[in-house]
Amino acid sequence: MELSNYVTVVRKHWVVIALIGLLGLGAAYGYSKSLPATYRATSSVFVSVPGGASVGERVQGATYVDTRVESYALLATSPFVLDPVIEDLDLSMTARTLARSVTVTRPLNTEFLEIRVISENRERVADVANAVSLELARAVAELEGDVAGDQPTVQLTVVATATPPAFAFGPNTKLNSATGLAGGLALGVVLALTRTMVDTRIRSAKDLRPVTGAAVLTSVRHDRKTAKDPLVMRSDPLGDQAEAYRRLRTNLRFLNLAGPSRSIMVTSAIPNEGKSTIALNLAVAMAEGSSRILLIDADLRRPSVARQLGLEGAVGLTTVLIGEAAVEDVIQPWGGAIDVLPAGQIPPNPSELLDSAAMSGLLRRLGARYDTILLDTSPLLPVTDAAALSRFVDGALLVVGCQTVHRHQVAEALGSLAAVDARVLGLVLNQVPRRESGSTYVYGSSPRATAKWWTFGWLRRRAGAGPSQAERAPVAVDPALVEVHTPHAEVDPAHEPTPAATAITRPGLWPTESAEFRAHPDRSDLSFPPGNE
Repeated sequence: MELSNYVTVVRKHWVVIALIGLLGLGAAYGYSKSLPATYRATSSVFVSVPGGASVGERVQGATYVDTRVESYALLATSPFVLDPVIEDLDLSMTARTLARSVTVTRPLNTEFLEIRVISENRERVADVANAVSLELARAVAELEGDVAGDQPTVQLTVVATATPPAFAFGPNTKLNSATGLAGGLALGVVLALTRTMVDTRIRSAKDLRPVTGAAVLTSVRHDRKTAKDPLVMRSDPLGDQAEAYRRLRTNLRFLNLAGPSRSIMVTSAIPNEGKSTIALNLAVAMAEGSSRILLIDADLRRPSVARQLGLEGAVGLTTVLIGEAAVEDVIQPWGGAIDVLPAGQIPPNPSELLDSAAMSGLLRRLGARYDTILLDTSPLLPVTDAAALSRFVDGALLVVGCQTVHRHQVAEALGSLAAVDARVLGLVLNQVPRRESGSTYVYGSSPRATAKWWTFGWLRRRAGAGPSQAERAPVAVDPALVEVHTPHAEVDPAHEPTPAATAITRPGLWPTESAEFRAHPDRSDLSFPPGNE
């Protein structure tokens, strides 16, 4: 992983990382508060050799002390010194226990010994430090004394006595809390990185790069508001989701340069990736250009097209394939330029029907009547229906549901298509989270852009951007004499107006907020969808 990937992971999981850091802070703070207060007292002794008339004798004495002073530091924590201290101060502990609270250190290049004692008793800690200093001096004099001359070879002098401390030495609540916070943040980052490396679910287009080199033709943002009405090309024709389907339509047109793609199969690796929603909205997007579109529900195991469009689904594709009805009798018109062929009754042998000569001949006959045929098929991994059908179509669109499918599942689905030499037109990234979809750009008279105009209208007026809404007189437009053209809709006098066109046709529309107006002498049947009057 590169540095930018680490930064992305931290930004993506910053809430979890912050929560774990706060938990570490709270745990460290609570632990510090549960510990008893401890105090520290320090006394110092100086080690020297008495006597020495000449410089040479003093140098020899200093050399002798330098070699012995480390031994005196060890002697201070031995029972030979601590047992008398326990007896003098009437302490209820053993020498080994007392030794754990006594630390003797020698400052660098000095002949001093610092005796540091840590205890929970504020008054007793200074007494113990002083008692250890005096008893150490007595023990050294006893061990290093000149018995013949009754003079000690080495002398320890107490130069600094310990005093009761003014404040507790520990626990250090601030340091412990800071350590807990740092540890919690580090643990959060490690967990986030581990989850990112272990979790193989597709979350963005970047996750598809190690899997395949196929192009991502469009990305459709996930929106809970459209979950109940997934046909956003009708419910919100000017939203960013509708523009994503139009982008898919445009990219498919460019793919015609590499070969015909009149029949397109829409499939996915596993269920619940939104392939049927993609097929429905793509059909509406293609119909905006006055193309003759046929939508076939070829998912013979869990058909959903007829139910979502409110059509009769008792007869359909299976009825035609078994020869009980003609295809002209079961195709149902919907939305002007769109015809729908439902799945019909669920057969016991879906794979055999879709992989039959009857299916191949049906697609050839329908291909001569329609500009584009879209087939909503079953997922690739659970069943082989889509792989078998892919031999009869011009290309396949693989829908990839974000946070639903894993990388290895996408690779297996593409492998199943490659095994039958199917042409993969590209990938459609569906249900992309808002944080992964990036910024949403609006242009023209979309509801989102209009909302922004109302919110910041006073700023525009103060900047001289134009008159206010109240200052501009509306333009009276007769719907019977108006034909509306958008960058994505062409209205043919011989056909009904498309949903995208009628959605923005209304009297009193501001010229600067509308699309392109053109007089049409023969139109008097333009109507308005609910909520756009």
